[in-house]
Amino acid sequence: MALSILISMAIASIIPVFMFFYALQNLDPVINGFGWPFQDIQAFVEIQFAGAFPQFVYEKFWFLILVVPIGLVCYTVFLTVLVAMFKLSRLAIPMVDEGYYTRDSDEWLIYEFRETYYALLRHFIWLFAPYIDGRVRQVQFGAKIGKDTVLGNSLVFTPERVEIGRNCYTGYGAIISAHVFEGNSLYLKKVKIGDNVTVGGYAIIMPGAEIGDNAVIGANSVVPKNRKIQAGTIWVSGRATPLRRGDVESTSEVTFHGMADPVQIRNVEDHVDALNEDD
Repeated sequence: MALSILISMAIASIIPVFMFFYALQNLDPVINGFGWPFQDIQAFVEIQFAGAFPQFVYEKFWFLILVVPIGLVCYTVFLTVLVAMFKLSRLAIPMVDEGYYTRDSDEWLIYEFRETYYALLRHFIWLFAPYIDGRVRQVQFGAKIGKDTVLGNSLVFTPERVEIGRNCYTGYGAIISAHVFEGNSLYLKKVKIGDNVTVGGYAIIMPGAEIGDNAVIGANSVVPKNRKIQAGTIWVSGRATPLRRGDVESTSEVTFHGMADPVQIRNVEDHVDALNEDD
């Protein structure tokens, strides 16, 4: 596996390195070939700052001016090829079936190998993290995410077993995981989230969970493994209670994109207090 990662990185580096050095050698002649005003700008700088910089600065003036965007373009190409190579490498590793596996089983090891490529890519996306890690990385590695769904700096583990519907939003720090380690066992099960679902910040959704349409998962809540959350409910304090709709007096109102009418919650605190009283 380590060899395949190194080979993937080497192959992904070939094109961007060639692009960078090609720009180093040819960018200034191309830009100056347009004549005015590029030649005049470079000549002005050479006259005003004569002797202040090494000759290389004047010879590669436009390259140095554009070196940051050139580097970003090259890095984008590197990431694109690296994703393709990582996905190609994963094809040689079989997908483990759902269920429990012990630490000494071959399935556990195969699972770890397969997920390494997905986890490792997160350390390469760097400046592009807000654009890639909010949806693209997960989809590229098998997650099914519906239209207009936003993963707000949330973590998705085992993406090939995660299915999220349309118009969903997950808050900062939320975790959606289709695997869990329990002592010496690994448990794998698909996670299904319906349409128009909101997952609060730092909530945790465990493997096998199924969340119905228009549900709300409260911040810092945990949805246990294999738990089914009914549609149109709010999950807090380990209980699901119906969301109240219609023209009611409310101190807070939550509107979910994609729904025909707003969802109004009358004193969400009352829901929590009622649950505590039941306990």
